[in-house]
Amino acid sequence: MIDYPHVPGRGLVKESTKKERVQFLNKAGFSLAHISKSEIPAESLVNNIESHIGGVEIPVGLAGPLLFAGEDNDFRYAPIATLEGALLASVNRGAKVISRCGGVNTHVLHQRMVRSPLFLFDSLMDGLLFNEWLEDNFQLVKTQADSHSNYGKLMKLEPQVSGKSVHVKFVFETGDASGQNMTTNSTDKTIKWLEEYYRKVIGKPLKNVLIEGNGSSDKKISHYNINQGRGTHVIAECELKEEEINELLRTTSDAFMTSFNASATISRLDGMIGHNLNVANVVAGVFAATGQDLACIHESSVGVLTVDKTEKGLYLCLHLPTLVVGTVGGGTHLAAQNEALNLMGCAGTGKVKRFAEMIAGFALALEISTFAAIVGGQFAAAHERLGRNKPVSK
Repeated sequence: MIDYPHVPGRGLVKESTKKERVQFLNKAGFSLAHISKSEIPAESLVNNIESHIGGVEIPVGLAGPLLFAGEDNDFRYAPIATLEGALLASVNRGAKVISRCGGVNTHVLHQRMVRSPLFLFDSLMDGLLFNEWLEDNFQLVKTQADSHSNYGKLMKLEPQVSGKSVHVKFVFETGDASGQNMTTNSTDKTIKWLEEYYRKVIGKPLKNVLIEGNGSSDKKISHYNINQGRGTHVIAECELKEEEINELLRTTSDAFMTSFNASATISRLDGMIGHNLNVANVVAGVFAATGQDLACIHESSVGVLTVDKTEKGLYLCLHLPTLVVGTVGGGTHLAAQNEALNLMGCAGTGKVKRFAEMIAGFALALEISTFAAIVGGQFAAAHERLGRNKPVSK
């Protein structure tokens, strides 16, 4: 029998149990002198973390101002948490050139969250019968699902028969929350009701039901989510003037187009999902600063950038089709994270659309500046000057 070490207070998130765990690790020979000094009160982290031992600080830089055109036509700022030198400088150069050319236009196409339970049967025919029943009884299922959440609304069911199993995508709108937990809870309660109701009405029990059969591509990239939607699908666009491209980006629209077309070709040949340079930098930085689910950075960083030559200079458009964000829930209630959301004008309810649009706008700013740095031969020099840890001569 292995003598398995007992970590004290495993299920409790309190300052006292945090101290006990730190002392436990100290006795085992591990120093947590810095991690344990976190200023976040342990009690505020209940339901956000388990086995709490402290925190790791990430520096936050200021992105902006970036002019958002449209009804507000206002300058906005964003906090970006990062340890990558040259990142904020690049975002801010892109923000400046966009702003001097009239600003960025943004639009949210839709916001969705998907949970995909798996229903198992004894035969294909049983699965087909269940599939047909679902198509005929959507409103009945919707009534159940909607009753378990104040904000989540079931928009549709998408069943897919696969042999003796049926994967069913429960597609929700979730208001200002990203909605993973909300939709999990609603779906779980709905499928438990469905098991009992279906057995009574049809007379055939479901062999087994799993809350998730991996059909939602949760925290993963899939073509379905890109095309049909998971999270927020947001678009940002701008048009750059040739004189500003020359002065601020130190390149030309012709050079930009030539290089962009070549990069688009290799991305298709390589089977790249989407086409962008470094959308993930802005997504990750804003996520870390505002209390988002960091595991969703992966799927949220799918970006499709297009560029066209215009009479004035360049038209650029960035799609973020699977941006999983929320302005309530998760870690958004913590003091520093809520402060970061307030800086963006995105704290609380009614703000998730603005939040997604701002992420897309600043991501487009970074795309423009980074691509210009590559095309104009500034990329390596900028990282050498701003982003490289250089050895110190002694």
